[in-house]
Amino acid sequence: MGPLRGRLIALLTLLPMPAMAGVCAETRPDWIAAEGKVGVLGEAVYVLTSPVGMVLLGLALLALIWPRRWLAVIVALPVLALAGLLVLSRQAEVAVQAMAEGCIGGIWPVVVLLVVIAAAVLVRGFNRSRGAP
Repeated sequence: MGPLRGRLIALLTLLPMPAMAGVCAETRPDWIAAEGKVGVLGEAVYVLTSPVGMVLLGLALLALIWPRRWLAVIVALPVLALAGLLVLSRQAEVAVQAMAEGCIGGIWPVVVLLVVIAAAVLVRGFNRSRGAP
């Protein structure tokens, strides 16, 4: 490698790259930096009020009101899948950078809440009263 090429590479590493600058502009475009970092409660609200979160909460409510084994399994699996997907998605480099910038908050309370919801649905579905069909 020649001296010119080495200088060009060194110069390019000092320039701001689009992937490093503005991760939050792509992941959460509605986030405003002046409002501060997203906390655990803000992240929980963001996840649970997303379209997928609202559908899963609605299905969980239906499964808690109308306890059936088949419905409990059908509802608990996607809820647990969402929890697993949230854990896996936070291990990506972009998510780590977004957390450093402050537009993504901690996810563990949301994951614990989703696991508790799935467990409640399963317990309710498999322990219904004996007189119910």
